[in-house]
Amino acid sequence: MELNDNITFDFVTPRIVFGRGKIKDLGTEILKMLKPQKIERPRSLLVTGGSSLKKTGNLNKIEKILTEKNISIVSYQKAIREPDTQIINQGTQIAIEKSCDIIIGIGGGSVMDTAKAIAGLTTNGGMVEDYLAGKEFFHPTLPFILIPTTSGTGSEVTNNSVIKNQKTGLKKSIRGLWANIALLDPELTLSLPKNFTAYSGADALVQAIESLVSKSKNFISDYFAKKSIELLGKNLPIVNDELSNITLREKMMLGSLMGAISFANGKLGAVHGFAHPIGIQHDIAHGLICGLLLPHVMRYNMELESVMKDYAWIGKLFHCQGILLDYGFCPKKFPEDLKSQANWAILKIEDIFQYIGIPHHLSEVGIHEMHFNEIVKHTTGSSLANNPRDTNKEKLLQILKNAL
Repeated sequence: MELNDNITFDFVTPRIVFGRGKIKDLGTEILKMLKPQKIERPRSLLVTGGSSLKKTGNLNKIEKILTEKNISIVSYQKAIREPDTQIINQGTQIAIEKSCDIIIGIGGGSVMDTAKAIAGLTTNGGMVEDYLAGKEFFHPTLPFILIPTTSGTGSEVTNNSVIKNQKTGLKKSIRGLWANIALLDPELTLSLPKNFTAYSGADALVQAIESLVSKSKNFISDYFAKKSIELLGKNLPIVNDELSNITLREKMMLGSLMGAISFANGKLGAVHGFAHPIGIQHDIAHGLICGLLLPHVMRYNMELESVMKDYAWIGKLFHCQGILLDYGFCPKKFPEDLKSQANWAILKIEDIFQYIGIPHHLSEVGIHEMHFNEIVKHTTGSSLANNPRDTNKEKLLQILKNAL
């Protein structure tokens, strides 16, 4: 997108606090946020997942930080990988019964999505099923802070919460849930295991690339998408070999954040349209399926000249960065024509994903042609609608067949 284009955009993002060791400022930030309400001892609902935060020692660290600032804690450690209606309704009821003043969500995307929904329902009333059916939030949410422990989902700076409806078995987003503060501390990702580092990093890179070519892209989302791709493409293959390298962890978190800012304002594409039904139907990690499908969706999209140009830009960038020079099937020599450069970018992305342990084919993760109709039936929503090249059932089926 050039400066001489007709530039128009609507840009929204929460307040962002970023940096190593910033978690120590959590209590101070809460008191500052709640100061106008003159609450003597704020009560927080601390939303976390299972045991991983506790095992790393970060849970005790956070509880100490809050206690030292005279912030009481109501612990809700029930967030699961696929946030569902029961978990959210139960958490909302606890927040109301305990008269919580603020919600803190710390963990991966599912934890943060759970915290968002609880914050919205606590002040707006009703059940989460009402909002999945189309009810809107008319009142401000309870104040909430989101703290990611992975570099991938970007949920801390998006306004939607993806929730599984237990009755229908389908996932759907509710929107209008902007955090008051997104607090990102790369030190919290140092304990993230290799496979989660790979999958969350792949998700982040896919988000940035989809946002770069989305129908809803704009001048400012373009900028953030490109900076994200620059950071993630180079560092994703390296961080998986150096999990304790804080500099790499910092770059991954920054890249993930910038990609999330991009897609929060510029939307996603068909990869994420596929990913939600596949995740539910086959219990496959979100980042893994996104990474697997991206090259196949890119090959479909590059029939559009504008998309081909953007993919060629990625190819030139990755070539200049010298990513995985002696690994994989991507030719060392960079081609001269635009289409070949775009294809080169796709091959390089396949090499990056293979290097970090993400397969190329659906059959490798137990998905076969007999599953395709059910997947395509539920491949809907804004992500699919914003894919740069239009789709229909036959075209979606063909993408899946090509990925088989």
